[in-house]
This record gives sequence, C-alpha cells and structure tokens, in this order.
Amino acid sequence: MTRRPATPRRQQTTVLLVGEGHAEVTWLAHLKQLYVTRGNGVSVSIKNARGKGAGHVIDFAIRQKRNAAYDRVLAVLDTDVDWGPHEQARAHAERVAVIPSLPCLEAMLLGLHAFTREGLSSTQWKKEFYARFGAAADEPSVYAEHFGRSVVQSGRVRIKTLDQLLEAMEKPGRRHRK
Repeated sequence: MTRRPATPRRQQTTVLLVGEGHAEVTWLAHLKQLYVTRGNGVSVSIKNARGKGAGHVIDFAIRQKRNAAYDRVLAVLDTDVDWGPHEQARAHAERVAVIPSLPCLEAMLLGLHAFTREGLSSTQWKKEFYARFGAAADEPSVYAEHFGRSVVQSGRVRIKTLDQLLEAMEKPGRRHRK
C-alpha cells in the first residue's frame, strides 16, 4: 500500500490583542466573534492588562510578546491616563501596535453610533454610554444588541484605529471592502 503525501499545513498568523481592562477585553472578544472564523488563517488571543494606565498596558504587552512568539501584538488602551511620547516610543521600539481610544473606549463606541461631542472627560463619556445603552461597556449584551457587524463595518470607514484593529484580525493579504 502506498502512502499519500501529507497535506502541508497552512501557517496561521498569530495575533495578540491586549486590552487595558474588562471593557476593552469584552469589546475585543465581540470583534473576534464577528470577524475571526475558523480556518481563515488567523489565530487571535486576547489578554487583559487589568488597567493601571497606558504605560502598564504597554509593559504587559511587551512581557506577553516575550513569553510567546506572536506575529502581531496590539495594545488597545485609553489615552486619558499615562499616555505620552515616552509610552509611544517604547511601544514602537518593541513593535507593539497601539490602538488608542481618545480619550476612552466609550467615546469611540459612541462615535460608531454617530454621537460626538467635544470636551467631555472619560467619566462623562462613561456616563453618556450608560445613559445611551443602559449598561457599562464591560457588559457583553451591549455589544450583541447595539454593535452588530453592519454598525462596526460602517464605523470602520470613519474610525482609523478601528480599521487597524480589524485588519489585524483578518486573513493576511486580504483587504476589506469599504
């Protein structure tokens, strides 16, 4: 009996997404569910840095990157605490792509629903998010109900950081349709 040659395995692109806290991790898990399908050539892992500001998130991402070989590492963080040129330079030197939320995740999420307002603090954005959706940004049901694929896809054209995040989750070499 002759053996058939083994089918070569396709190499997957490995992506690590580090969220600043519970809200970012819940958002990233929702996006992973929407955009990452089995067999698409991308393996996505999500880790929680458990807050403490942008500097800590970048340090956490760097440590995770050193512990395992990832093709791409992205840190999703708020820019309201501990974010400046020093943190940006450190992330760049360590090849950690930063996906900043200005000033916080809730502001970006409200922007997906065309809600924009200048001069609000992070606390005010969080209150506005709760008033609009009836729950905090770390509640998975908010995403299932209000942030479906069509909402995310339309926001991707307007929000550059969202587009960068989604590109990392897609099959390498495949561009989305705008």
